[in-house]
Amino acid sequence: MKNLIITLTLSVCTTIICFGQNFGKIDSITTNLQEKYNLKGVGIVAVQGNKIIYQKTFGYANKTNLFTDSTAIYIASNTKAFIGLSLSKLAFEKKINYSDPITKYIPSSYFPPQIEAEKITIRNLTQHTHGLSNDPMVFRTAYSGEFPSDLRELLKFTVYRQDTLSYDFKYSNLGYLLGGIIIEEVTGKNWKDYVDENIFDPIGMLETSSRINFKQSIEAMPFEYYSDESISSRKSENTLHAAGGIYSTLGDMAKWLRIFTDDKQKVFSSVLMTEYLDSRTSVGNRMGPFTMDEYGNGWIYGTLMGEKLFFHFGSFPGYESIMSFNYEKKTGIFVFVNERLGGQRIAAMLTAYFYLVANEDLEADEKIKMFSQFIDPLYSKIKPERTIFTYQNTDELTGTYFSPEYGHLIIDKTSNGFTFSLGRLTSLAYLDTENNGILIEWTPGITEHFTILKDNKAVKLIYGEYGEFLKQ
Repeated sequence: MKNLIITLTLSVCTTIICFGQNFGKIDSITTNLQEKYNLKGVGIVAVQGNKIIYQKTFGYANKTNLFTDSTAIYIASNTKAFIGLSLSKLAFEKKINYSDPITKYIPSSYFPPQIEAEKITIRNLTQHTHGLSNDPMVFRTAYSGEFPSDLRELLKFTVYRQDTLSYDFKYSNLGYLLGGIIIEEVTGKNWKDYVDENIFDPIGMLETSSRINFKQSIEAMPFEYYSDESISSRKSENTLHAAGGIYSTLGDMAKWLRIFTDDKQKVFSSVLMTEYLDSRTSVGNRMGPFTMDEYGNGWIYGTLMGEKLFFHFGSFPGYESIMSFNYEKKTGIFVFVNERLGGQRIAAMLTAYFYLVANEDLEADEKIKMFSQFIDPLYSKIKPERTIFTYQNTDELTGTYFSPEYGHLIIDKTSNGFTFSLGRLTSLAYLDTENNGILIEWTPGITEHFTILKDNKAVKLIYGEYGEFLKQ
C-alpha cells in the first residue's frame, strides 16, 4: 500500500508540478517594493491545478480601507479574455462563425462607404487584425462616458489604420467593442448580461460584475506616487465597456485562472477551451521582459523570462494588473497594483518572481534585479509644474461646445481658473507653452491639447489632431 501511494503521488506530480516552496519570499519582495515606490496597495493570488497556492494583500485599497480579499478590483483590458470566451462559446454553439463577416451582424450602412467591412471577420476582431480605427468610439466608451445608447451610431467615424484595409496586428479596444455589439445582436442581451449569465455565474465568480454594484468603501481606488490622495481616473458605470469593463476580486480571479489550470474543470467543454485558446495570430513583438508571440481572444501567448505563458495586461491610470497562466505546468497568477506610474511594471516583476520561485530557481533574487531598469526611471521623473491658462475675455471662451465625434465640451470659469468638462472628465486648463495653446490633463499622465480659433467672431476649439468643437 505504501508503494502504491508513492506511485500515485509521483503520477500526479508529473501532470501538475508539485510546489513545496515557501512563497514567503513574495511577501518580502512585495513589501520592499511597496516601501520603495510608495505603493498604496497590492493584491496577488496564484493557483496550481484546482487550488490556490498563494494569496496575499498588502496596504490599502483606498485612503481609509485596507486591501482585502473582498476588495473590488477593476481589471481593465483583461476584460477582453471574457469577451473572447463569450464569442468562442457562441461559435461552439454554432450561433456564430469566426469566419463570418462582421456585416452579417452589423450592417455595412453603419460604416462610411469607403470601409469594406464585409472583408473583416469576427476572427479579425478577436485578433486585432481588423485594420480599423475609431478614436471617438474608443475615447467615449473608456473615458468621457458620453455616447449614444446605440453604439453603432459612432461607427460612421471609422477609418482605416492605413490608407487601405490591412490585416496587420495592432492592439486597440475597437475590435472588442464590436465584439460586444455582435454578442448583443446574436443573443438579444446586453454583453454585460450575457457575460454575467454565461461566464461569471457558471464559474462561480459571484463577486465579479461589469457593473458598479458595490460600496465605494471596498473599491481599490487609483493612486500615483506623488500623492496619498486618489487620482481622478476612477471608473464610472458608463465607462465600463466590452474592451475593459469588469470589476472582480482576488478570489474570483483565482476561479477564473483555475478554468485553465484545472484539467478536471467541468464548467466548459474541453473542446470549447481548446478552440478558444488556439485561435491566435502571429504578433512577434516585445514589451520589456515579455515576448508577444501570438494573440487571440483576449490572450497573448509568449514568454516572460523564458516561461511560456498565456497572459494579458489590464491598464488604466491607477488600475494596473497582469493575469497569466502556464498551460503545461498548470499554474497561474493574477497581480494587481493600484499605482499609476510603475504599477504595470511592478506587476510584471512580481509575476516573473512567482514563476522563478515556483520553478525553484536558485538565482530568482538575482534575476529579478533586471526589472529595476524598467521601473526606476519612471520614479526619477519630477511631476511637471503647470501654469494656469488665462484668457482675457471670459464670456467669449466659456460656454458649451459641440463636436460630432466627441460630444459636448463645457468650459467654466472658477476661482482656480478655467475648467474643461467633456462627459465625466474634468480638468483645469493649463498653458501649453510648446504649442501656444491649452493643455488639458483628463486623467493623470494623459494630456490633450486645444487651440483657440476665431472665425467671424465665432469661437471654436481645435482638439489636437482629432477634430474641432464649435461653440453652441
